[in-house]
Amino acid sequence: MSMLERSTRAYGSPSRYIQGRYELDHIREHTEIYGKKVFFLIDVFFYQDMKAKFEALYANSGSQIQCEQFGGQCTEDEILRCTGLAKDLAPEVVVGIGGGKTMDTAKAVADNYRATTVIVPTTASTDAPAMGLSVIYTPQGEHIGARHYKKNPDLVLLDTEILAKAPIRFLVAGMGDALSTYPECRANLQSSSPNYVNGGYMQTIAGLAVSKACHETILAKGVNAKKAAELGLCTRDVEDVIEANTLLSGLGVQNTSCAGAHSIAEGITVLPPCAKLLHGEVVAFGVLVQLIVEGAPAEEIDELYDFYNQVGLPTTFADLDIPDATGEDIMKVAEASMHSYWDVEPFTVNPQMVYDGIMLANALGMEKKK
Repeated sequence: MSMLERSTRAYGSPSRYIQGRYELDHIREHTEIYGKKVFFLIDVFFYQDMKAKFEALYANSGSQIQCEQFGGQCTEDEILRCTGLAKDLAPEVVVGIGGGKTMDTAKAVADNYRATTVIVPTTASTDAPAMGLSVIYTPQGEHIGARHYKKNPDLVLLDTEILAKAPIRFLVAGMGDALSTYPECRANLQSSSPNYVNGGYMQTIAGLAVSKACHETILAKGVNAKKAAELGLCTRDVEDVIEANTLLSGLGVQNTSCAGAHSIAEGITVLPPCAKLLHGEVVAFGVLVQLIVEGAPAEEIDELYDFYNQVGLPTTFADLDIPDATGEDIMKVAEASMHSYWDVEPFTVNPQMVYDGIMLANALGMEKKK
C-alpha cells in the first residue's frame, strides 16, 4: 500500500475547458489567444476534411498553420517524427485532434516545443483529454509507460456536434470508464494514497466532489443520452454525459488516482479477445469486480448491473468475448492485474480474491440477464 506520509493536498486541471455544439468553427479565435504559429496533428479519419476546414478558417488571418496526419501509434519514434515535422514552423500552439493516441502524441510535441497545448477529442470515450500525461506504446501496441508533464493541457476544446455523432459504442465506453472514477477515488481516499498531481499528493475536497458528480451524472443521464445520440441528437443529457466522460472523469482520476477497476482492465488484456475491446468496456467490468472484492453494498452493485444492461456495458464473460474462459484463464488475469493498482485498496488484495471477484461478477451478470 502506498500510504502518504504527509498531509499536503493538491489539485491539477486544464487551464481552460470549452464545450459546445459547432465549437470547432471557432478554433481560430481559441488558438490566437495563445499564438500565431499553430501546428495541427490530426487523426487519419479526419485529416483531409479538417485540413481543408482549417486552411479556410485561417486564410488571411495573420496566423501560420501546418496540418499533419498522425501516424497511428503513440510511440517515442512517432513523437520524434511529429516534432521534426514542426521544426520549421517552431509552433507556439500545438493542437491534437482525434483519439487518445493522437492527443497524447500532440501533448508530447507541445512539451518538446514548450508550446501551448490544445486538445480536441473526436469521441467522448476517454478521460485522456484533460490529463497531464501521455501513454507510450511500442510500435506493436504494447503499453510501456507514461510521460508526465508539469502541466495539464492549456485548453480542452469539445465540439459536441462531432462527439454526439460518433459511433455510440464510444460514448457508452466513455460512461464505463467514467463510472470507475468515484469507486477508485473512494478506495484511494480510504488508504490515503497519492494522486497524480506531480509526484503525488493527498486528495482535495474538490477531487472527491468532482468524482462523485461524475458518477451521479452518468447514472442519471446515461440512458437518455445514449437514446438521443443514437438518433444523432445533441440534447442536454448528451452534453452532460460528454462532460462527465471527459472533464469530470479526467479531473477525478488525476486528482484521486486509479484502483482495482483499472487493474482488471490492464490484467484482462492477457486474454487476446479482451485486448480488442475499448478501454472503457473492460474498465466497466473492472468496476464490478472491484466492488465485489471490496464487499460493497448489494444496492450499489445492483444499480450498476441494471445500468450496464440498459446501455450495453459488459457484465459477463460472453460480453467480453471470452465465453469459454477457464478457471486457469481467469487466474492469469487475476495475477496480471496485481501489477497495477490493487495496492491502493485500504486492505491487502491477493490473486485469489481477485479471481473470486471476477468469477462472481460473471455469475451475477448471467443471473441478472435472465
